[in-house]
This record gives sequence, structure tokens and C-alpha cells, in this order.
Amino acid sequence: MQDIQEIAQTLAHTPMIIESFKQLVFYHSFFSLFFILPFVLNLWSLFFYKNLVQLNKRIWFMMPLIFFLLSVAVLSGLNILFFNPQSFGISTIVMSIFCLVVFGGEMYRIKILKIARRTSLEAMERYVGFCKILYIIDIVLYALIILSTQVF
Repeated sequence: MQDIQEIAQTLAHTPMIIESFKQLVFYHSFFSLFFILPFVLNLWSLFFYKNLVQLNKRIWFMMPLIFFLLSVAVLSGLNILFFNPQSFGISTIVMSIFCLVVFGGEMYRIKILKIARRTSLEAMERYVGFCKILYIIDIVLYALIILSTQVF
């Protein structure tokens, strides 16, 4: 058993493993860089929409991009964490909170949209106000992540 642990320790510090870890961190950072794009585009649409139908289409078509980027960030972040448990820190906690807020916020936004679309114009206006607040919170949390990780 002792020999296996020594071999694992030796392999963990080989140049190939170190390079793989650096590439994993790069891919995580690269895809996470684009995370701000759907929030900014949705916020732009919310402030400059012409009618509610057009607004809903724009936000609805951004939703798959948000969930794709969220899944890439979570899965690559988990890989980094499992690959190097010492990388766990305050930035990991902030990233986890961000992912939970984004996921929960999008689920709640969809729920509100389904109800508001069927009820009234006032409900849709409250939905637009909620979306503005949600995307501003997402952008602020994203900025906190960038400041806490000092990646860029």
C-alpha cells in the first residue's frame, strides 16, 4: 500500500500531469470568460425592447447559452477541484454561489414567465423588473468572481 501511494505522489508531479492541470484551468477560465455575454445581452434587451413578444424571444434564445456555459463552468470547476483539492478557497465558494444564483434565478425566471404570460400586462411588467434585477445581480457576482480570482 505504501508503494502505491509513493508512485501516485511521484506521478502527480510529472510535467505531463502539471501541463494537463494548467490546460484544464485555462479551459475553465476561457469558457467562464464568456459567461458575462448572455447576461449583458439580456439586460440590453430588457432596457431597449420594443414589444414583449420580441423581448421574450430574445431572452428565451439566450437561455440555452446560459445553461451551456453554466454546465461547462461547473463540470470543469469540479474537475479542477478533484484534480487539485488544494485549489479550494474563497474564490471557489464565490464561484459556487454564483452558479447556484444563476441556476436558481433562471429556474425562477422561467416559472414567473409561465405565469405572467398567461395573466396580464402588469404581471409581464413585474417580470421585466425581476429580470433586470436578476441580471444585474448576476453581473455583479461575476465581477466579484473576476476580482476574487484575479484571473485576468
